[in-house]
Amino acid sequence: MKNNSFNYGCLVIAILLSSSLLAQVKQPTKQPINVVKSVNKQSQMNIIIQPLGKQNRLFNKYTYEDVSKVIPNVTIANPIKMPSSAYVRDRGRYRADTIIHWLNARAKHNEILVGITKDDVSTTKNNFKDWGVMGLGYCPGHACVVSDFRVKNKNNYYKVVLHELGHNMGLNHCSVKNCFMRDAEGHDTTDEETEFCPHCKSILLTKGWKL
Repeated sequence: MKNNSFNYGCLVIAILLSSSLLAQVKQPTKQPINVVKSVNKQSQMNIIIQPLGKQNRLFNKYTYEDVSKVIPNVTIANPIKMPSSAYVRDRGRYRADTIIHWLNARAKHNEILVGITKDDVSTTKNNFKDWGVMGLGYCPGHACVVSDFRVKNKNNYYKVVLHELGHNMGLNHCSVKNCFMRDAEGHDTTDEETEFCPHCKSILLTKGWKL
């Protein structure tokens, strides 16, 4: 029979040495994990409704209240004159693209300026140099303008405001017939528009909209 006393002794010594070495190794301290929620910069935007040119103060109040129900951080500024550089004398209307360029230059990095007016506004579209529009906005961007001149049912005016703000948030035109982001294509389709479609709504919810 073999004598295993030496082997057992070596095993005991090896275990003791291993325990001693492990004790000298500094164990890592568990640190709390900081979870940082991603915040879309557009959701922090301050929306400033800026009355321009011809105005109806009561109408402005209703517009402000309608928009405030959907978007946080909305304020309304005192009325100011239209930029003279936007006026098209021979047509008696204002260039919407010039207006939003002018508003964009006035907006701070955390603001979107929404020009609202009763004056007629227009822009260049395809082969039409001076195409009358209900609104125009950067996509995305910090400025838009909305006119009620071509809105038949004035109760639908807020839909056009939300449409242009949707562009400011990065939404393109939508093919869903009843969506607020539908392309009017030269007609007032606001009576057919009832809400943002599920796709557009899902994007706006990430921006902090209350839909």
